[in-house]
Amino acid sequence: MDGRTLDVFYKGQSVGTLAETSDRLVAFAYSDSWLRDGFSISPISLPLREGVFVPGAASRDGLHGLFGVFADSLPDSWGELLLLRSLKKQGIHLDSLTTLTRLAYVGNAGMGALEYYPSKASDYSARELDYDEIAKECEQILESKTTEQLDLLFRLGGSSGGTRPKILLSECGRDWIVKFPARSDERSSGRREYDYSLYAKNAGILMTETQLIPSRYCDGYFKTERFDRQEGQKVFTVTFAGILEQNMHALSEYDTLFRVVNVLTREDRTAVEQLFRVMCFNAFAHNYDDHLKNFSMLYDDSRWKLAPAYDLTYSETYFMGHTSAVNGKRNGITAEDLSAVGERWGIKKKRCTELISEVKENAPDLTGMGFGRVRIKPDAAGLGDRLREIK
Repeated sequence: MDGRTLDVFYKGQSVGTLAETSDRLVAFAYSDSWLRDGFSISPISLPLREGVFVPGAASRDGLHGLFGVFADSLPDSWGELLLLRSLKKQGIHLDSLTTLTRLAYVGNAGMGALEYYPSKASDYSARELDYDEIAKECEQILESKTTEQLDLLFRLGGSSGGTRPKILLSECGRDWIVKFPARSDERSSGRREYDYSLYAKNAGILMTETQLIPSRYCDGYFKTERFDRQEGQKVFTVTFAGILEQNMHALSEYDTLFRVVNVLTREDRTAVEQLFRVMCFNAFAHNYDDHLKNFSMLYDDSRWKLAPAYDLTYSETYFMGHTSAVNGKRNGITAEDLSAVGERWGIKKKRCTELISEVKENAPDLTGMGFGRVRIKPDAAGLGDRLREIK
């Protein structure tokens, strides 16, 4: 790596090369071999053709001058905090850290399937872990205190995204994410997200396997299997933010999400209904954090698919509304609003009514600003008692 270029790979095959321009943007060109045998890694912005692609100047704000599909590889929030702490410990000046250097530290350990070479990432084999001790070390980091386990935390979670502390694990050929409470979280946050995953699955929403890791100090840690890994192999993944060249804080509309699904899946009705279920669940379960990075597409078996749902939990926003609007509304969303969106994207009105009823029947009915009223489906025994405790 000469400091201004970086090679991109997928499953050992060269995808292309990234190069910094003089105005702090990062250009990209496909390799000849990828042009022969590959696919468009970002259909809207990077069609499969020869030439040099340069992102718009707006990509400097929130995307580090990158195309979105590459910005997806960079750690954000927790992962970025670990990276900066680790570099500072090594005496590396942060103001000299270029975007390509950040990607080099991601190397082959990033979320999704793209890899960057020459890599500065270090390999790490998981060993027996004490999750309570890891949670304590995460808390030390969040409180700007020193920790002797910084190297361990960086290797386990330095490439991750999202605001909550987390680690990435491989166990018996399966890959997992384990989340820990952030400073603003209650100690029941892990239990809550696990409960929500059970509600979502009851509502017909496709998710990967989820578990709750016991704890001596809280209600448990949320553990979920990664969908960007299957049987030890990496699956090409790009978030809707990456596809649309937006940062995770951008306000959006569910109609935009449906448009992406319709175009990339060629109007796969199963994918459209799946997204509709998630939209309904987020509305009923008070998940306002439905931003563009919390939805992803997978390219598998030579076609685009909607990724399993993730990050479904009770959440607020500073403006007290959904990050992705439903029928133009960010709060006060009704069944009529949900149906209107579904009908615009080809779901019959009768089917919309059926899906809305099914999701509502299986989702926690949380109204107002907190967890005041919860309607529990009989076969979800036990979940309601725990949710009522989250106040």
